[in-house]
Amino acid sequence: MAKKITLPRVAKGKNLIYLDDNSVDNILAMVMTLTQEISVLTDRLDTIENLMAKKGQINIDDINSFEPDNELQEKRSERRKILLKRVLLPIEKALDSK
Repeated sequence: MAKKITLPRVAKGKNLIYLDDNSVDNILAMVMTLTQEISVLTDRLDTIENLMAKKGQINIDDINSFEPDNELQEKRSERRKILLKRVLLPIEKALDSK
């Protein structure tokens, strides 16, 4: 029987720098825009899931007119915070190490 090979889960070595500061700022802006779009899509999917659970059958007007209650708004807000924390974690680590 062949021995199972396990690979490390964390990359080791220096973080390479490929771009100047202006380019990094532009990439960060792009990443934040994409993060915002992911959040919007996740909320929309959450809306569809909630409506399907309540109604079983929905149409586009149901989705567009959906108003989340306070509990669902809090849940979505917490999910956004977690998403942003994950996206910004490399920057946070870099700032903490300085």
